[in-house]
Amino acid sequence: MLTTLLIDDEPLTTQALRKILENHFPNIEVLGEATNGLKAWEIIQDRVPDFIISDIRMPNLDGLELLEKVRDAELPIKVILLTAYGEFEYARQALKLGASGYLLKPYIQSELIKEVFRVTKEIEAENGYKSILSKAIPLFEENALKKLLVGKLDSNDLNEFLEMAENRWEQCVVSVFQLGGSNLKAEEIEEVIKISITEEMNSHLLYSGYHGISFFRKLNEIIMIHASKDADTDAQLVQGCIRILMNYFHKPFKVGSSQSQYPPQQLPEAYEDALQYSTAIQDVTITKNTTDHQGVLIDKAVEFCKRYYTTDINLQKIADHLDINKYHFCNLFKDQLHVTFWDYVTNLRIDHAKNLLQTSEERVSSIAIQSGYINSSHFGRVFKEITGVTPAEYRRQAKTS
Repeated sequence: MLTTLLIDDEPLTTQALRKILENHFPNIEVLGEATNGLKAWEIIQDRVPDFIISDIRMPNLDGLELLEKVRDAELPIKVILLTAYGEFEYARQALKLGASGYLLKPYIQSELIKEVFRVTKEIEAENGYKSILSKAIPLFEENALKKLLVGKLDSNDLNEFLEMAENRWEQCVVSVFQLGGSNLKAEEIEEVIKISITEEMNSHLLYSGYHGISFFRKLNEIIMIHASKDADTDAQLVQGCIRILMNYFHKPFKVGSSQSQYPPQQLPEAYEDALQYSTAIQDVTITKNTTDHQGVLIDKAVEFCKRYYTTDINLQKIADHLDINKYHFCNLFKDQLHVTFWDYVTNLRIDHAKNLLQTSEERVSSIAIQSGYINSSHFGRVFKEITGVTPAEYRRQAKTS
């Protein structure tokens, strides 16, 4: 969802702008309305919007001055300026400062809608490019590191890798996680589980302030490569990864980390170093920690579902709330409660709807909304699928019983 800030010294103008955006751009969140540039700047310090719509002539700090502050701070905010004055100088300054749009008051609603639509498409395109770039670089680095690990990256590709990586991979530490039981027999791991594990481990690297990457190299082996900080912090990083793996595997596995830092060209040596210092994580520890941790997570998940099932609850929201990967959460929820997350939420909603149908005279469409369904037709289909009757039939049966 994109965000915006509305600025004009006439509150009626910002109210009108908000109404237009609500009617035509439901995917845009209005962070607030300000009566001058100074108040707007205070709001921006707290949360940076994707774009702002601002009048030019305002007290304290006018629209052009606000735009200049935004550009000086190098904030990625698109700015649409409105003015009742058509002087060329205003337009010239606005263009010089990099305004994304410029409309004269009184503006025609359709022109404003077109301008907002154009700016939002620009933002989405730029965000898409950044997203592609942010995904492409790690993939390139992962591919290069995998080749370096087995000594199969030629000198040209190595130079290209080092140039793109800048100083990120000058000195590396390698950790090896060997799964599959105490005898380390390779066992097939579902692809979705592999994705989930590496996502969690890479998120752990990121949130721990490390530049690093993890990936499956063999059926039962995960490699983690990162730039070292200090021995204690590095040990905490590895322990965090062990806890992640404990959520997935109930058999012992082995973990080892290289005891020295290595340049990228010596990753094979770092790998061998990690294997040399590999130690087993025992089953008893895994079972106890996993059971306790999973129990807490499921309790929180159930509490969250019971509290928010009438809202637009979804898998990503509850996963974010629990700070857990959504794929792992799905598996964990079903393993612990023997029902899928969506079936659990649906049962809560239908039970709530049943109660309302029995105890109130409200319309079925209203009950659908109160039970978490925006579309009453969808609600009717789900209700009949579970109960065998339509909501109206259920109400009639409840009254006659």
